[in-house]
Amino acid sequence: MSGGPTVEEVHLRGIVTKEEQTIWFEAFCRQEYVALYRYAYAHTGQREDASEVVQESFLSFYQLLMSGEVRGHERALLFRMARNKSIDVVRRRVRRRETGEEATEGRVLHFRGADGRTPEEVLLEKERRRVAEQALARLSERDRECLALRGNGLTNQEVAAVLQVTPVTVRQIISRALRRFGQVYEELLRDKGRGGTDRDRTWPI
Repeated sequence: MSGGPTVEEVHLRGIVTKEEQTIWFEAFCRQEYVALYRYAYAHTGQREDASEVVQESFLSFYQLLMSGEVRGHERALLFRMARNKSIDVVRRRVRRRETGEEATEGRVLHFRGADGRTPEEVLLEKERRRVAEQALARLSERDRECLALRGNGLTNQEVAAVLQVTPVTVRQIISRALRRFGQVYEELLRDKGRGGTDRDRTWPI
């Protein structure tokens, strides 16, 4: 966590009380809430599920904090919790779908456009966003996840801790994912310009 001592540093100074931990936790929640929600939403694709993941992740983190088990790498720990809980939410949704209780949509990363644009600009932005989502959907699950974590402000080291891989692997994944995304995005745009559709092309994975 930036802008102050980490939990580990505070513990090492031996000045932590329950009240100080709670104050730190509240500031930590305010700092990480938006990025964590975006990450959970990218995984689940539904606002209600993303909110549930965020609440449960913060609760689990707080319980570990109060028990003295948080000793640094706070953001990576929080996002790893959110990742695991998001996977659980999606699995439950799939099981409900398979039993006829609920239909599910594919998971892609969602982008938010800026305000204050003309209707023509809004339509163009929506089309570009739709193409971007299609391009992201062509990436592997691991590629999309690395991009989502980095896009929400985590460092390569933090992403590595969340995914339990090395920072070198993270850099390789992100480089490959960005290159692949750019290629597919440009090809999709060219197809749109020619009046083609996704069904006109066979895409390698």
